Amino acid sequence: MKELPLLFVCYLISSIHLSAQNCTQETLAKIPGKWIEGMKGSTGSTSATDLAKEKFIIGNIHKALQQAYKPMGLDADYNGIYYNTQDQYRWGNTYGYALRLMPYICTNNSTGKVHETSTSLTIAANNMAFGPEIYEPFIDSSPWDMGFRSINKLPVKQGNYYFYTEETGLGFGIRGIQANWLVTYDNKLPFLWVSRKEFLERRKQKLTQGRAQEMAQIKDSYKNDEKIQKEKLAIAMKGYDIALAKVEADLKMSASELSQQAIVKQDPNTVMTHLFTNADDPFAKILIKSNPDYFDKKLPRNSPQFFSIALKGNDKDLILGNGMKELEKALDFDALKNMLGK
Repeated sequence: MKELPLLFVCYLISSIHLSAQNCTQETLAKIPGKWIEGMKGSTGSTSATDLAKEKFIIGNIHKALQQAYKPMGLDADYNGIYYNTQDQYRWGNTYGYALRLMPYICTNNSTGKVHETSTSLTIAANNMAFGPEIYEPFIDSSPWDMGFRSINKLPVKQGNYYFYTEETGLGFGIRGIQANWLVTYDNKLPFLWVSRKEFLERRKQKLTQGRAQEMAQIKDSYKNDEKIQKEKLAIAMKGYDIALAKVEADLKMSASELSQQAIVKQDPNTVMTHLFTNADDPFAKILIKSNPDYFDKKLPRNSPQFFSIALKGNDKDLILGNGMKELEKALDFDALKNMLGK
């Protein structure tokens, strides 16, 4: 009878050791995960009426995903986010659904879970879950900026949505994939493309203003040292003059060329000059501007007028990569399309 406890202890020790030895991503990937509601999202002083409608929409999105996606090897941490965006440039409240994939990991003698993740799904109403803000006003910070917002790739129309993928950084030197979708009113986008002529005319205006401002600043800063003032002015004005000359030369292109879509990149030889390129260039910036005519301004602010979806993460990781694939399959674009304007 005295030997039994000792045998039992030996069995437990060997079992724990075996469990730790057998813990791999492959074994973790077979463990059913859980849906866990995360921190309550901000309500941003949204009115009670708007908040009730928006929570109803986000709740339906969550229910559809929960039915279609079964997490494996990870927990699905989710929450809603709600903002009151009352201003003259926005035609709807912005709100959304956030889902984070929290994979299981092997610890010394048990299965644990990460506390942070770079793999996530965002579904946003009336707002861009990827890329830039699309509403006015747009104020860029310096004379040599592009003068317009930009996206990195051209969305491609596929059925009920627009779609493109791009490589993205996930932190700590890890690269991953971000898949982006736009669900919009039929054959429309909530932003407009910028023409080369529009870009060049704004560049000329910004550079001219920037040149005058910097000249005045240098003159004031070195008003007691004429020699240094002349040296500083010569260096600064040379950069502006080169950039302005390039803009003036480009403005002499044919009307057909000037009407083309503005896809630009920074000149590698000078920070103040941009070059026209194509959408396949890895350094391309596809310029966009606000499209107020897209929105039905008669609808209540809580109505979704477009959805943007971003699925971002480490597609090369076994558990996270599988989770991303299954989440993509679970997305119901037809259901999202049917919510628009309601």
